[in-house]
Amino acid sequence: MALLKSKGFILRHFRMSDVKAYFNSQQDKQARMGFMSTPKSLAEAKKEVREAIAEYKKKKPHFESFAIEVDGKFAGFIAIHDLFEKYVEHIGKLSYCIHPDFRNKGLATKAVKAITSYAFKKYKLKRFWAWCRTYNKASARVLEKAGFKLEGIMRKNKFKDGKYLDDMVWAIVR
Repeated sequence: MALLKSKGFILRHFRMSDVKAYFNSQQDKQARMGFMSTPKSLAEAKKEVREAIAEYKKKKPHFESFAIEVDGKFAGFIAIHDLFEKYVEHIGKLSYCIHPDFRNKGLATKAVKAITSYAFKKYKLKRFWAWCRTYNKASARVLEKAGFKLEGIMRKNKFKDGKYLDDMVWAIVR
C-alpha cells in the first residue's frame, strides 16, 4: 500500500520481500558513508527490515522507514529517525539511500521533499535535520534542493580508515 504517491515513485512501508534490494542498495562504496547502518549480510538486512515493520505499527514510533518504489521496483529507502525523544519531541532526523540503478535521476530530491512534508504534518515537527560527509556533494545538493539549510560543519566528527572526516549538518525548520 502506498502511503505517499508522487510523480514517478511511491513511498510505502517496508515488506519482507524488500530485504535483498535493501541490502544491495547499501553495498556499494557511495552508500557506506560511515554513519548509516550498513548490514553486512542478508540476515542482518532481514533483521533491520523486520524491526522497521514492527516500529511503524507502534503508536509512538522511534523511527518510520519507507521503501522508495519506482515502476514496482525497490529504488531505495528513506527514514525519519529519533522521534518522540524526551525533551526534543519536536525534532526528527532524516536518512536516505538510493539504489545504484536509480541514482542521478532526481529521485532522492523528490523523495526528501515528500518525506519532509509528511514528517512535519504527521509528527508536528518544528525541526527536521540530516547530515552528510563533506565529500558527499551529491547528498549535500539533494538536501539543498529540498530546502534544507547548511547549519555548519562538524570537523573531525568521525575517524575512519585512518582519517578524520568532517560532516555537514543540514536542517529545515518551521
